[in-house]
Amino acid sequence: MERLGPSDITQTGSGRPRHPAAGACLALAALALAAALLAACSGSSSQGSEGGVQVQRLATATATIRPAPSVTKAPPSPTPQPPTPTTAPATATATAEPTAEATPTPAPEPPTATTVPPSPVPPAAPPATGVTLAPPQVPQGGATVVQVVGASAAAAVADFAGRQYPLLASEGAFWGVLGVPGNQPPGDYPVLVTLVTADPPEAGALRQMQASLTVTAAGFPVEYVQLDPEVAALLDPAIVLEEIDHRAAIYSAFTPERLWSGPFLLPVQGPITGVYGAGRSYNGGPVTDYHRGTDITAEEGTPVVAANTGRVAFVGDLSVRGRSVILDHGAGVFSAYHHLSEVAVVPGQLVNKGDLVGMVGQTGLAEGPHLHWEIVVRGVEVDALLWTQAEYGPLPPG
Repeated sequence: MERLGPSDITQTGSGRPRHPAAGACLALAALALAAALLAACSGSSSQGSEGGVQVQRLATATATIRPAPSVTKAPPSPTPQPPTPTTAPATATATAEPTAEATPTPAPEPPTATTVPPSPVPPAAPPATGVTLAPPQVPQGGATVVQVVGASAAAAVADFAGRQYPLLASEGAFWGVLGVPGNQPPGDYPVLVTLVTADPPEAGALRQMQASLTVTAAGFPVEYVQLDPEVAALLDPAIVLEEIDHRAAIYSAFTPERLWSGPFLLPVQGPITGVYGAGRSYNGGPVTDYHRGTDITAEEGTPVVAANTGRVAFVGDLSVRGRSVILDHGAGVFSAYHHLSEVAVVPGQLVNKGDLVGMVGQTGLAEGPHLHWEIVVRGVEVDALLWTQAEYGPLPPG
């Protein structure tokens, strides 16, 4: 039923004539006719009510009253009567406004499938997703494990400090190790993870999640190094850049599996004479760089072992770092053994944690026999000693 608005009710109740009255007799006849019609109705609208029943009856009365043009006043309304349950529509209770008088409410009819549709079953909640950093706060030269859980994806990669870190799949999650450079300014940095959706209908689409990594100051010291002129010549910028490019090509490789397990070993026994991150001043000059490895002093020929399981990625001589062995531990993690006098492995060889890789020497830029040991994550040299104190790997469930 189309509900009438207040303007419809006003026109019905007033019925103002369009022409002057024709005479007393005609007016009396019209009043009598109107009274008879209103008396025939079962009830009229109560004052202040806009219920559906009353509006429907006023609409019926309108169709009969409008032909009498001589009516000058609205007839008095008979005594209002409450609506009966048999004629009230189902929506009357929901749309009617309360009145000053108590009006009995019809008994509600039981809902049926045609009038009250069943509530839709809510879809199953998607699995919880999120990016976890362990730990979420690291010092300069540190490392953290990033893991994405509960995400159905075909591949994932993390972006941090301008570098990309491909992540490995592991038991419904993706994980990887992020390296923080020793000269990274302290502060909060975003870690953006991009996933390639695996499931249809959005297979191949990209999704992104983000976490925040806090880098703290490590308080590195400054070392003042005196070099003989012949050794200092190895610091020529052209020589240094050539070695940087050579090493970068090695560290750009990515093995999509984890070969190491547990904390790393110290590759040789002896006193630590050069710490990671220390600023370097050569022959009284300004601090131009920082020490990117850990120096362990030992007698020449002392055995050097693999700090963890890995595959030999490089064997050869470098201008500054001397005779070297580099191991690929997978997932973008490498360890490097420099200034060796001899090597005991060949490229492509798989070596286990503790296996012999070479002997301590003083080749390259070295003032005495020692091992310069590095751990490199996606081209970023990090503090190797931290890897002897904790295991970096996928996080346990939960």
